[in-house]
Amino acid sequence: MSDSNPLDLTSAFGAKDVLPDIQIDTPIDLRPDLSSYGIEETDKGICQDTFENRQALRRARLNWIPVYAINGVPTGLIQALSKEMQTQQRLLSLAEKSIILEDAQNKNSDYLTGFDLLAEEAADAMVPPWVLGATKVWMKEQNEGLKVGRKPSPLPHRCKAIKDDGVRCQLWTGGRPQDDGLCRVHLGSLRNKTTDSVERARDRLTQATPAAVDVLEQLMDSAESEPVKLKAATEILDRAGVRAGFDINTDVTIDVRPAASVIQERLQRLATSVLESAEQPIDAEVVEESEEQKETVDKSVSE
Repeated sequence: MSDSNPLDLTSAFGAKDVLPDIQIDTPIDLRPDLSSYGIEETDKGICQDTFENRQALRRARLNWIPVYAINGVPTGLIQALSKEMQTQQRLLSLAEKSIILEDAQNKNSDYLTGFDLLAEEAADAMVPPWVLGATKVWMKEQNEGLKVGRKPSPLPHRCKAIKDDGVRCQLWTGGRPQDDGLCRVHLGSLRNKTTDSVERARDRLTQATPAAVDVLEQLMDSAESEPVKLKAATEILDRAGVRAGFDINTDVTIDVRPAASVIQERLQRLATSVLESAEQPIDAEVVEESEEQKETVDKSVSE
């Protein structure tokens, strides 16, 4: 499964004695023919890493990866990836992960989760650390019980998205209800598609606005029914901002005052209220004396 012939990179690096040692593992028959896209190849499926070549690969809807020498030095080359190559790479990656698949014979099988995942020793090297951490938290709740008032921890699992080549996404989803079984990549793509749909609908409405105004004007001028004429005229006035004979002022004036000024004003109102309460006369109960009491008082005074 490897091409042992070294690439001829004389034009890219000069003399052959300074060429890096490069070996491409992808079979030649799987590599795309870049010359058909107007790209000059250094070898089949290999080209210089330039802006023009990347732009041509984007137009052809081909991905690419950088080409490194055996000693890890960048070569300034990129390898174009056809859809067949990408599918093969995913299948090879799945073959390596078969030990954590529930069904090793099914390329779209779910991953092991929960206790089964933690029990598999090879999972430590194949599973992202955050997945193992979240699974351990979930397992702890299963053993010790869930605390009162706390929601259950989500359990990560394989993303449910199926790609164009029929191979299921190999990334993990966080297991939260709002993720809808998708990884962060596909969840972001789904949100972007929803936003794009709304924007396209909004653009279509904007483009249709002039035609809608023309229809209203036509109805207002030539409609045979008086209610239809009135309705069309009312709709035009309403869209123009004239409603029932009055204009709506949407200007808002905000008066921003310092907090100290507001507090001082409130204290002054409280002090004034207290002073006004103190100046008010106190109501006294009037007690009327009886005739006998008056005679007794008069007699004591005369004595």
